[in-house]
This record gives sequence, structure tokens and C-alpha cells, in this order.
Amino acid sequence: MNPSTLSSKKTGQVSKSKLRRRKQLKPYKELPQNQTPSKCRVCGNPAIGYHYGAPSCNGCKIFFRRVIVTGRKIVCPKDNNCFYGIEVLDMSKRICRACRLKKCLEVGMNALAIEAEAISDEGKALRDELMRGKDSIAVVSSLIVTEEDLLDRTIRKLKLIETKIEPLHRAGVPPGYRDVRHLEKILDAPVTLNISDIPNLKLCSHPCTLGNSTYRKPVNYAHSSFLAAIESSKMFDFSSKIDLDSKVALMKHTTVICSNMMNAYFSMNEMKSDVLLYPDGSHIEPSTGDVKLLQKTLFSFLNNKVDNIEYLLLKAIMMCNPAVHGINLEDQKTIEIERNRIMKSLLSYSLFQHGNLHGPSRVAEILALAPIIENQSKHQKDFHVYLNAKHFQEHLNQGQLVRKCISYSYDGILES
Repeated sequence: MNPSTLSSKKTGQVSKSKLRRRKQLKPYKELPQNQTPSKCRVCGNPAIGYHYGAPSCNGCKIFFRRVIVTGRKIVCPKDNNCFYGIEVLDMSKRICRACRLKKCLEVGMNALAIEAEAISDEGKALRDELMRGKDSIAVVSSLIVTEEDLLDRTIRKLKLIETKIEPLHRAGVPPGYRDVRHLEKILDAPVTLNISDIPNLKLCSHPCTLGNSTYRKPVNYAHSSFLAAIESSKMFDFSSKIDLDSKVALMKHTTVICSNMMNAYFSMNEMKSDVLLYPDGSHIEPSTGDVKLLQKTLFSFLNNKVDNIEYLLLKAIMMCNPAVHGINLEDQKTIEIERNRIMKSLLSYSLFQHGNLHGPSRVAEILALAPIIENQSKHQKDFHVYLNAKHFQEHLNQGQLVRKCISYSYDGILES
């Protein structure tokens, strides 16, 4: 037989064997989002990818492979804790090889993922020994939480919350009905995600006939949008840890803010519009006030091309505001812990999307939207107080001392 034919046949068999082994071992598929990791789990320096089942740099990858292939016995001259308390190793200094191998195994590096055969009996024995302890290594590896894991969990949770409140946000309170609950009652009740499940939703027996009746349409949609923001707050971790007074103070400040952000992103992303729209697709009437004022948040989202994840993270940051007046000191600390975690997720996401060079500046751009959104909320509250005073005076002129159709929580939030 031709030697070249034999050679090609042998090469084909080897390549098929390698391909089969690669199909069996794809631990990186189980890691979050299958993205390039930020740092090596062994030494803490920048990683270049997933090697042998764990995020690692090139140096740790080569070290692990060499030790497994040669099977050389390594002993720590100290107490097997040379890496204790060190997050990032100085690679310019001499590193304990035994502790480095121990760390490789702890973070999940798999000896079977190495395609090269052991070149000695010691190498084969070492590989067999490591595989016998595979179960305990897997347990240790599962307990290690990386920045990628935290980001993935945060995004999943925020997306779930948004999915749950979206029907409530879009529904709108039925025309002619009023929600007689106060904010305290809403916050103290279980999560309500459907308009039909709202208790004490009453029909206005004598609807107000003064002024422009079309004003009730934005009020109906705004109230359901407010409810969506309030109900979403109950699904954050801090909600079950702070007292009712702190919840009320927080939501009086953040409800309008989060509602505006939902309205803006809905118009931009769902309706593909560069102007603010109601959930039914209709435009805001000029009679509802200064339309430009109501669209500041939308314009800031459009100008900065805010994506879905950035929107969710920024809204969560605005929700978790420990600086709101009326929140006690202990509750401030609780809220601040959750906010810091979300801020860290925003930084991680920006670094993944825009790289180490442009990631931090993208975080600054997103956080710079906060004052714009806050100012819109403040101006809306001022405008609402003006409208209510004007409307009440019209009632007085007609000899009517009671406003007929009102939602207490809606007015309570806007008059705070």
C-alpha cells in the first residue's frame, strides 16, 4: 500500500478521534451566555477563553496541561494555602506550583479535556487519581460564583419582572372606574398583576363633566403604569426586608420615574416610534400638558441608543434609591446593597458589550440619564398640582365641592 495513503488514513482516524472527544467534552456550553470570560479563575489575571472547562489565562492553561501530561509530583513547601487571601497573582514572582495545581482543580479544570496522552506512568496515575476525585471537585466548582454568573442572574430576574408587569402596564384602568386604594394598602397587599384582580375598583357614579373629558384617557393609562411600577417593586429582594413606611417613601419618589421609563422604552422598542404613544398606539393629546416635557426620557433613550438590558438595569438602579427622604437608616443600607449589586452588573454588561476601553464610558453615559429622568418626574408632579388646583376651582365655581372620579394612589404619588 502507498505510504502516503497509509499516512492520510491514519491522520483521518486521529482527527475523527479528536472530533469525537471534543463532542463529548464541551463544558463551556454550561457557562453563562458562552461569552469570553473577564478573568482567569486560577490567578485572577485577564483570561483568554475557556480551557479544560474553566476560564483561564494562557499561562495557567499551559501549566495545567504540562503537569497532567508529565505527571510530575509537586509538593507545597508550606501548608497548601499559598493562594489564601490573594485575588490576583503577581506572575513575575515565583509561584507555588502545588497550590497552583490545587487551584486549577478547584475552579473546575478537567484532566480528561487534555487531548495529549500522558508521556509517563506517573502522568497516567495522576490523571486516574484526579478523576477519582472528580465528584468532590465538581461540588467545589459549583460553589464558585463569577461576575458573569451574577450578571446572568440579575438580567434573568429583571426580565422576569418586566414580563410579569407588562400586561398591567399596557391594560389601562377601564374608563369611568376609579381605584380607591391608598398607596399603603397597595404596597401591603400581595402582588396584583391584572386590572381585573384589583380589589375595590369602583365605577364612578357621576363622572366629572368639567373640562376636557379626553384628559381621563391619559390618567387611566398613567394609573395602570404606576401600578406596574409599584407591583414590580414588590419583586425586588429589598421589598421583604424593609418596613412599610420606607416602602411608601421610596415609591412616592420612584413610581413616576419608573413609569416614565416603561412608557418611553415601550414606545421606542415595541411601537418603533420616536414620539410617546399610549399602549393602544394612539398619540398623546396636546391637552395633556407640555408634550415635550413628557418625552424627555424617550428622547434621552433614543439619543443614547439604550438597549433592553441597559434599560432594565437603569430602571432597577432608579428604583433602588437609598437617598430618598423618609427611609430609615437600616432600610437605606438594605436598599443600597441591592443597588450596588445592580450597578456592578451594569458595569460588567458594559465591559462585555463595549470592551475594557469603552465600557466604563458607556456606564457613565447611561448613568448620566438619571438627572434627566428625575427632572421629568419633578416637573410632572408640579404640573399635576397646577391642574388639580385649576380643576378644583372650576368645581367651586359650579358649586361642586367633591371631585367625582379620582384614584387615591395616583393623586397621592403625584402630589408627594
